[in-house]
Amino acid sequence: MNSVVRQLYEQNTDVVMVDTGNSYEGLCEYLGGKYISYTEERPITMNPFRINRQELNVEKTGFLKNLVLLIWKGSQGTVTKTEDRLIEQVITEYYDTYFNGFDGFTPLQREDLRKSLLIDDRNRSDRQDEDEGQRAERIEQMIDEMERRRKELKVPELSFNSFYEFSVQRIPDICGENHISGIDISTYRYMMKDFYRGGNHDKTLNENMDSSLFDETFIVFEIDSIKDDPLLFPLVTLIIMDVFLQKMRIKKNRKVLVIEEAWKAIASPLMAEYIKFMYKTARKFWASVGVVTQEIQDIIGSEIVKEAIINNSDVVMLLDQSKFKERFDTIKAILGLTDVDCKKIFTINRLENKEGRSFFREVFIRRGSTSGVYGVEEPRECYMTYTTERAEKEALKLYKAELRCSHQEAIEAYCRDWDASGIGKSLPFAQKVNAAGQVLNLTAK
Repeated sequence: MNSVVRQLYEQNTDVVMVDTGNSYEGLCEYLGGKYISYTEERPITMNPFRINRQELNVEKTGFLKNLVLLIWKGSQGTVTKTEDRLIEQVITEYYDTYFNGFDGFTPLQREDLRKSLLIDDRNRSDRQDEDEGQRAERIEQMIDEMERRRKELKVPELSFNSFYEFSVQRIPDICGENHISGIDISTYRYMMKDFYRGGNHDKTLNENMDSSLFDETFIVFEIDSIKDDPLLFPLVTLIIMDVFLQKMRIKKNRKVLVIEEAWKAIASPLMAEYIKFMYKTARKFWASVGVVTQEIQDIIGSEIVKEAIINNSDVVMLLDQSKFKERFDTIKAILGLTDVDCKKIFTINRLENKEGRSFFREVFIRRGSTSGVYGVEEPRECYMTYTTERAEKEALKLYKAELRCSHQEAIEAYCRDWDASGIGKSLPFAQKVNAAGQVLNLTAK
């Protein structure tokens, strides 16, 4: 994947990556990109509620709704239609209050409320001795009380903090006004409070993200430290996806978002529609989205992946699948592979085509209905840029520190010595460097 994103970058593509294993640290440093690691001291933050009037649209409302529901229900939670509609209404009213204020119901709104409350009251009322005039007067008082409570709600600034304060007051009112039951406001308040002022994650949704990120052309978000957190992992992944969507609209050149193992955090029923939306929207802005997995079982075991990701992917890349040969039928069906595709796949790294060639790996690539197996051969300089092998990274750091040079110059010096050493494999040479504890400065024989 390093090779793919490097080539995309060299073709003037803005790259945003979500990683969970430091796989792209070397490439990011080589390209002078922005590498952002999530830590407790410096979490990845964003204020998704802070937008201008022009940015408030169906898409943004949908994103914020997913964000709120994710915190409230968790990535694997189920959401009723009532809950979905309720959160959407609260978000709409929150922004309406901020941008327009609330001075009272319009005559049309009062009339709608009057009719609605009158119908509800006739169906539910136990006041049999009350005449129509008394009922009408009581309903007017109810409307006046609703209006008074709405006027008390203020949104001084846009942030998660102010949304929390607005929503915990407004949700009970909406439920009372519409006789909605079954909404667990206590759980809502408890789950949301963790991201509110003074909570464990109060910075995550209240501090603005570095605006310079929109000018960066290669960004890696490393979130390995939270991959086992059932709430933060999908939440931060969702935040990064929204950053990409914003970048997608601002930049005119091609853009790509690559989500490594982090995609598993959002492959849930709650997030399925948002993933579909993101794939379809990306196409309109000359952008693409890719997901990467080490385990094919992750793909064949998830209906959400099939519906939201695979069905919206025009390009499929597969490495050696020989260990799945006996049970490949399911994979074949889900990925929509033909018999010819499968025959090609099972030739990967199996042909006698190595003689006279440098080391290479093969990959199956399908674009639309066209497919083939390709050899990926990279020079040693690229290998050292991509490597995640600890001993090799340490040896390269030693060269960089001692030579006091750029990452690129360190790689070039390192590979010159590697070539001159006559050692074929990378790890033995790295071990030799680490054992020496210094730059070798070898001369080619």
